[in-house]
Amino acid sequence: MSGQPTNDELQRLVAQHDEHQARAEMLAEQMEAIQISIIECERAVNAIDALKNEDEAASLVPIGAGSFMHAKLVKPDRTIISLGSNVSAEMSSDAAKDRLIDRREKLAKILEQMNQTMGELAKKIQAIQAEATKKAQVGQPDQAYI
Repeated sequence: MSGQPTNDELQRLVAQHDEHQARAEMLAEQMEAIQISIIECERAVNAIDALKNEDEAASLVPIGAGSFMHAKLVKPDRTIISLGSNVSAEMSSDAAKDRLIDRREKLAKILEQMNQTMGELAKKIQAIQAEATKKAQVGQPDQAYI
């Protein structure tokens, strides 16, 4: 071979780049969803802390379409928490808080792993870009006379 990049080689690099780029975009969306879940866990823990010892806690309850009703909490020491798969359970506020903290920590670990994966994808994308640039520069002298 004369050292000139072939169309197939460049197309292969473009395909790899596009594949890695798509994976990175999908991963970024998933990371954003996990960050939102972490924030929701933190808000729920804060709400439990603020309300669990209140005798007559008042709250606004969302009823849909951006509308709320005033309500008094009947059992501020009890919390209903989602267990997953559309299953919820009522438990003490302390137990719910512990479960939410555990969930938040697990999500944070997953997010950390995803950050590492994102870094690896970024390195692969940069390597492909560098290789494509190098191959394109090798092919430019002949193309300048076309």
